[in-house]
Formats: sequence, C-alpha cells, structure tokens
Amino acid sequence: MNINLKRLSYLLLSFTLLFGSCDVEDSLTITKPDAEFVLNTPGISTIFLNFALPDNPAFTISWKDQLSSGPEYTIEMATDSDFTTPSVLGTTINSNFSMTVKDFNDAINNSGITNFRDVAVYMRIKTASRVSNNILMLVTTYPVNPPTITGVADGDTFVLTLANNDAIALTIGWEDAILNSSLNLDIEYILEAALPNTAFAAPIELAKVQNTNTISLTNAQLNRAAIEAGIPIDATGDLALRLRAVIKDDNSGEILERITSTVTIKVTTYLTVLDLSTNWGVVGSAANNWGATPDLPFFKTEVDGVLVAYVNLLDGEFKFRENNDWANNYGSDSSTGGALVAGGGNMTVTAGSYKIVMDLNNLTYTIESFSLGIVGGAYNNWGATPDFMLEYDQYSDVFRGIVTLIDGEMKFRMNNDWGTNWGDDGANGTLELNGANIQVTAGIYIATVNMKDLSYSLDKIEHVWGLVGGAYNNWGATPDAQFTRDWSKPFNDVWILNDVTLIDGEYKFRSNNDWGTNYGDDGANGTLELNGANILATAGTYSFSIDFSDLNNITYTIK
Repeated sequence: MNINLKRLSYLLLSFTLLFGSCDVEDSLTITKPDAEFVLNTPGISTIFLNFALPDNPAFTISWKDQLSSGPEYTIEMATDSDFTTPSVLGTTINSNFSMTVKDFNDAINNSGITNFRDVAVYMRIKTASRVSNNILMLVTTYPVNPPTITGVADGDTFVLTLANNDAIALTIGWEDAILNSSLNLDIEYILEAALPNTAFAAPIELAKVQNTNTISLTNAQLNRAAIEAGIPIDATGDLALRLRAVIKDDNSGEILERITSTVTIKVTTYLTVLDLSTNWGVVGSAANNWGATPDLPFFKTEVDGVLVAYVNLLDGEFKFRENNDWANNYGSDSSTGGALVAGGGNMTVTAGSYKIVMDLNNLTYTIESFSLGIVGGAYNNWGATPDFMLEYDQYSDVFRGIVTLIDGEMKFRMNNDWGTNWGDDGANGTLELNGANIQVTAGIYIATVNMKDLSYSLDKIEHVWGLVGGAYNNWGATPDAQFTRDWSKPFNDVWILNDVTLIDGEYKFRSNNDWGTNYGDDGANGTLELNGANILATAGTYSFSIDFSDLNNITYTIK
C-alpha cells in the first residue's frame, strides 16, 4: 500500500512540471542584437592642410558594418556633434573613404568657418536609415577666399596735382580673415594698377606690404602709376586696382595667391617733371670749341622769353645761337652784359662757373659768377679743397648733386666763398642766410636745394654706380666712370652715364668703386645679374642707362 502511494505522488509531480514548462515557453521572447555599424577612430585626429600639397590625401577613414552587402555610404561633416547643419563630403560603396587636401580644405571653407587653426570637424557615415557614431578631427586649414577691398569704391575720383606731390592721395584697406588667425604666416600684399579691360597683362606695382591691411599712396605714386599704365599727362582716365595676397611655403617654395576683385577709379594726372628745354644754347671757344659738341643749353624761366643757362666756361669767347645753327645767333659789344645784336660780335670770358640770362623780349643779357656748393667738416674741412658743386636740374628747377659725406657739419655757399652762405637755424629743411651749421652722419646723399623758397633735402642712398673693367680703367686701377641719377625720372631708380670712351675689352657695373656689389650680364640679353658675367666691349664712345627700379629685373641700355 505504501508503494502505490509513492508511485501516485511521482506521477502527479511529473504532470505539474510538464504544465509549468509549457507556461514558460509561451511567455518567453528571444531578441537578436542589431548588426554592428561603427566608424573607426583614425590614428591621427589632428590634421594640417598644406596648400603646397593639394593632391595629397588629407585623411582616410574606415568603418565596420556587419550588414554590408554593397550599400552606398554617405560621408557627412558638421561643425558640431549634433550635426545641426551637416554637409556631404562624398559617397562610396566601400568601407573606407579618402579626401585630398584641396577638396577637404574647400569643404571646410565652404561651410562658413572663419578660423583656421584647430577647426573642430565632426564626421559620421549614413546608409539607408542607419547612422554610425561620429568622430572628431581638429584641422588647420589655409585661406581660399580673397581679401575684400575697403576704403575705395568703383567710380571714386582722384584729382592729382604737383602742388600736393608728397601728400597722401589715396588710402586703401582690405579685410582678410587670415590676418586675425593665430597661424604663424607671412602674408605679402601687392597693390597693382592697370588700364581697365587689359586683364592686368602688364600690371604696375604700386606698393607692397606684409602682414598689415592698409596702403597709403601719395599724389606722386598714384600719378606715376596712372601715367605708366597709359593715362596721358594732364588728362582724366580710368585706372583699375587690385590686390594680390601671397603666401609662400618655405619648404617647397610653392605660392598660394589670392586676388581681389577689381576696383576702378578715375584719376586726373599731372606733369611730373618740368619741360624747361629750349632750342637756344651757348656756343664758342669758351663753351664747346665753336660747335664741336652740342651747345650748352638755355632753359625756360617763369617769364616767357627769358632764358637762363648755368655753365662752366673756359678762357675764350662765346655767343648765343638757336638750334645749334648759325642761321639765328646773337652777340654783343659788351662782355659783361647789355644789349644783344643779331649776328653781333663775340663776347669774351675767363674760366669759371656762370649764370647767363638771355632776355629775348628786350634783346639783352646778363652774366655773373654762379656756383652752389657744399662746404664743411663733413666734406672738405671747411674749404681746404674746393666745395662740392651742385648741378642745375632742369626737370625740377632745383640744384642737385650726389655727395659722400663724413660725420660732421656742413653748409651751402656760393662761388666757393663765404660772402653768401646758408645754414639751417631750425633744422627744419629751410635755409637761412648765414644760418646754423647742418649736422650730418657719414653716408652717400642726394643733396637738393630749391633757390626759389630756400628749401633743401639730404636723402641718404646706398649706391653710386660706376663702370669698371679692362675696357675702361684696367679693372679699377683708376676710379670707375661714375653714373648719375636720371633726374627726368624722379620716381624711378634710373642711372645714366653719357659719352664714356671704351677700348676693346670687358666691363661690369659696380657700387661705390667696390666689388662688394657688382652686376654683369650672364645672357648678354640686356638684363643684369648680381656677380654676373663680364660684358664685352668694342672700342668707341657710349652712353649707358641702368634701371634699378625693379631689383628682380634690372635692365640696361647702351647707345
């Protein structure tokens, strides 16, 4: 009986377990995890975009997708982790994506970012309805957009005058985001001018600055550019301006250049040099061996018909004539001034420097000793040797000279004599009769004196150019043939040497009678190179002109 009860209990327990198991099975739901879609974090998260390597890959990203069966992936970029305004970098069916330096830089710039260092760039991948995680890169970019010109607008008018020659005529500015960045870059800005509709085929360089955002131009600078571009003198014309922003990669030498939009202004030009030339000259044994060389010139004055000549004469005779010809000539019965007579007698003179005034209105003339020189401890020990003589500059109606001075003091005086001398009491650039000594430091100067208002200037320069060689002075056995500035081109660094006699041989050009700075012509093409090749010469008399205005393109001519 007990056995049967045990068997019954076991049977009841089995039924209970069976029905309990069925209840569990009906209520259990089994879920599988989503397929993994992960954008891998790259090994490099800081990227420097170098404009010198535009086609190099800027980055490569990759991802894992367990459901990958050839879907198209879209690569998105944003400037915030929420991807508020995402932009598409590209698409691919692969599980990786690369982008060039240029394309990535353009994409970042086009997103409106204005800073350049440590730009936060978030990336993610999308396919169908799935989105990967995002990753962060810190990127240093380079500028794409050009600067924006300010301060000058199309149609602005500039009336330039000689009276305002040194006054500021135009100040141009620009906005460039790279200037406000923390990048350690040198940015060169070059202001250029040209006539409109010429595509700047032959631009005129107005000014060049670095790491700043303004350029100011004087009347003289803007006038020069307008005339060189093609606007006639004393006329009004359109002048196009543009700004080039240049960044150089020091390692490769590659250039990143951005050019602004063009601004077109109206400019009224003026004559930069005076036209004081005449057809009259001094002729005679005292002047030019009665015409063996051109007559010594007369120049116009502020009075029509009244001419002036500043001349060095020898012992002998002289007359005045027109056009280097005897058809129209004047002489006088007096050698000290007085009435002129057509075809009249010769006048006599002793050697010296003179100022001759010829009045064609009243047919009279005057002659007086005249020389303007520099004297002082800074030049000739206060007259122990002759003064340094200034020469008349017909293009500016002033007296000029290129002089080497030592530390000390100086004055200006007439005719190597203390009877008439000038100093500067206020050290203000204006001379006073018997005024104070002028203090100078050692150097080479362009000295200028305007006798009309007694203003003067001493402008320091580095070089006085000379011709040296076997064809002239046995490579420096005697002083070089000295050039002088071409005063007819006041805004260009042009030097001239007239009527120098050479023998068969070679020559070069050098500064200050020294080999430290010398130029030759490697290609015999009229362009000079520093330490360049010797230039061949055949015997004869020549005149030279060298233009140092552009040190990257120094040209010379021979006549």
